[in-house]
Amino acid sequence: MPEDELLGLSELADLLGVTRQTVANWRSRRRDFPTPVADLKSGPIWTRSGITKWAADNAFGIREGSASASSGGKSKRSAIVSVVNMKGGVGKSTITANLGWFCAYQNDNRVLLVDLDPQFNLSQYAMGTEAYKAHLESGRGTVLDLFEHMTPSAVSGKRASAFEPKNIIAPVKAWTDGSRLDLVPSSLELAWTLKHSADKAHLLAYFLDEVRSEYDVILIDCAPTESILTTAAYLASDSVLVPVRPEFLSTIGLPLVVRSIEDFKASYKDRSLHVLGVVFNATSDKLEHDRSRKFVRKVAKEEGWYVFKNEISFSDSYPKGSRLGQPIFLTGYARSNKIADFYNVAEEFLMRVDS
Repeated sequence: MPEDELLGLSELADLLGVTRQTVANWRSRRRDFPTPVADLKSGPIWTRSGITKWAADNAFGIREGSASASSGGKSKRSAIVSVVNMKGGVGKSTITANLGWFCAYQNDNRVLLVDLDPQFNLSQYAMGTEAYKAHLESGRGTVLDLFEHMTPSAVSGKRASAFEPKNIIAPVKAWTDGSRLDLVPSSLELAWTLKHSADKAHLLAYFLDEVRSEYDVILIDCAPTESILTTAAYLASDSVLVPVRPEFLSTIGLPLVVRSIEDFKASYKDRSLHVLGVVFNATSDKLEHDRSRKFVRKVAKEEGWYVFKNEISFSDSYPKGSRLGQPIFLTGYARSNKIADFYNVAEEFLMRVDS
């Protein structure tokens, strides 16, 4: 076929092995999707060379004559990443929620968020405050039910019963091409798990093994303290992402993360745990931030950890979006440069996950 062949919507879908609806979703949701060379009465048209290059850049296979409903033919094992820092207030929940939304909305992934923090910030951010409240009032389960599974004495006072993973997974958003964002919400009562551990650390890994095939990306928001919940996250994860605010009180949590991971590896010698990288969050051009960056990079270099080249700059749109249960790139008031900063980090994150 000639390299400059013109393709309509149906031909493009056949070439990529997806449905017409998937292509329509990509056009509206992926900012890098090629612009049609023309919009005719019969519909938009693209050049074959332009689509082929985009597919190669995004690791989508070219398949003649196939119209399967897969998302670009991706079939690899899902990635499980824990977002960790032993200092609160560094933006773990905000980053987890926004990365989850990006992977689902922009990268057409099936994404599961797991809130492992008794403060349940991620649950409120992902669902919105009212929807989260409604979830609890409906009697649906939370991650606490997971840790009470097969435990002789449930801390909530309930008798242990048969555990169904689907009962604690709350749908947040789904799209017609199969991509979706789900959540395992948390609750304040999860704090009691810390006092009644009863060898529960392995339960999260068992749970995620049961549902892993249904997702492309699983993100775990961890509590900012060393506990059985931290061990549970490490046991369940392939890698960890470490967000840091470049401020003195926030950077002091980094050496604690180093020690936490070292202790885990010493206790579980048969488990591998990769550090995906350290990402700076809520950054600005303050002199104090530059000093803190140097400290973080020094620690990361000593440990052989990657430091993200891109940073998430400070924006009031993150807390505003959290009240609506929306990521920064879907809020109507976020500045384009702030959205661009987040996009760059999210794309670097996906490159690190895929590498």
